[in-house]
Order: sequence, then structure tokens, then C-alpha cells
Amino acid sequence: MKISSILDISGCKNKLSISSKEETLRTMAELLSKNKASGSETSESLLAGMLQREDLGSTGMGNGVAIPHCRLEGMKSFTLALTVCDKGIPWESIDGRSVHIICAIAGPVDGTNEHLRLLAGAARVLSNSKARYELLNSKTDFAMRETFLYHLSPVTSSYSKKSRKKLLLMVLQEEKAYNDIMELFLEIGVKGAVTINSDMMGPMLSNIPIFAGFLDVLGRSRPEPKLLITLIPEEEVDNTVAAVEEITGDLDNHRGACIIILDAASIRGSLETL
Repeated sequence: MKISSILDISGCKNKLSISSKEETLRTMAELLSKNKASGSETSESLLAGMLQREDLGSTGMGNGVAIPHCRLEGMKSFTLALTVCDKGIPWESIDGRSVHIICAIAGPVDGTNEHLRLLAGAARVLSNSKARYELLNSKTDFAMRETFLYHLSPVTSSYSKKSRKKLLLMVLQEEKAYNDIMELFLEIGVKGAVTINSDMMGPMLSNIPIFAGFLDVLGRSRPEPKLLITLIPEEEVDNTVAAVEEITGDLDNHRGACIIILDAASIRGSLETL
């Protein structure tokens, strides 16, 4: 999946002056229709598709961001459109805030997996406060596009089924980091993962009478730290760890997160969701 071709400069519009949600969606539909991937779909059919999706629930994800999207029969492949609005647009977002950054996605009906990956990628970028700040302060369409693409990397194409796999174990104590990493894994094509709710050593020891009163020394833990287990291709280990560190920061200097990579001597079956 080559994001640079999916997000063409013709689909980027900076500093729009729009006041309503429907007007914004109409503009996003026009931007999407400029990409040859839109095939036989017109701006009107793209608008209708996004409005139909909005009827299922608002695509306003909070923090001033919305990701309207749709899949239509006439689309050849996926395309993105990106804009920043000067005025906040009422969007019925989950946090009640108006929207300034809109990333629209449209693609073919049979492209479920690619659609999910694009949604996850856009959500991951636009959940990043630094990325939002840079987008809001972009001076040109080109600068806005380059900012989005920069924060989207590293992104890989779908993982090869024939690659030798490594077992990745990750412990995360932060709920926000866990959610972001799940979106990252969906985006880069991880086929499946298992999550186990667990307990950290410090709080467990503090329940033993002899260690009572030493909780501050043993360490406080957020509720239900996560143990995450997945398989990744050997050649993607470095890229995957680097992508995780884009979320957690340098793991060697970060408490509350740890990655362990192990050789998998034998693998039978799949971690994909049924």
C-alpha cells in the first residue's frame, strides 16, 4: 500500500473556511473524486456514501479530528483526502469538541482489510498531539500532506505469510499506549494478537502481610497491565519496534513498557481473529 499515491496532493486542501458538517463533507467528496481511484464514483455519490456512514454514528474521534469514510461499488482502489479548517466544525464528536482536521477515506466495497488499515493509520497519526499541532500550523497544501505522511511512517506493506516469524511479547501498563499499538498493528498488517490482562509484581507483593506498607517502594501499577503476544516476520522486527517506540518513546528509558523478541522454533495455526 503506497500511501503517497493514495493521498495525492490534489486531495489536500489547507485553511478552508467552512462552517457546517455537510458543507465540509461535500468538499471532502470533491477532493476524493479528483483521484483516479474514484473510478465511476462522482463527488455526489461519495458525499452520499459518507453521509450514510455518519448516520451509523459520528466519525468525530475527538481532539478536533474527524475521519469520515465510505466504500462504494464504483471505486477502483482507495483514496484519501485531507484538510484543515480555520473554523471549528460541529461534528457530534465523542468529546463534544468541534473539528478542525478532517481526513476522508473512500474505497471499494471488497477492500475491508485495506480500509481497516487506512482507518487505523489515520487514527494513529491524528491521535498524536504533535502531528495535530504541525498540521494545524502547516502553511501550504504540500506541507500539510508531507506532515501527515511523515507521521504515518514507518508503515509496511502487508506482512508476508512465507517469512520466518519471531514471537513478540510486550508488557504495557498504559491503556492509551495499548490502544495506539493495537491501531498500529492493524495498520501495518499484523494478522492477529492475543492480549492477557495481568498483574505486576509490586502490587502483588504489597498484598503479602510482611510487605504491607511498602507499596510506594515496590511500585504502583495501573489497573490491568496488558501482556500482548503476536508473531511478526523476522525482517520486520526492527521496523515494528521502531514504530512502537514512536508511541511509547525510547523503551530503554521508559518505565511501564517492555518488548521481548523470541525465536519461534515451530508454529502451527494462526492468531487471526475467527
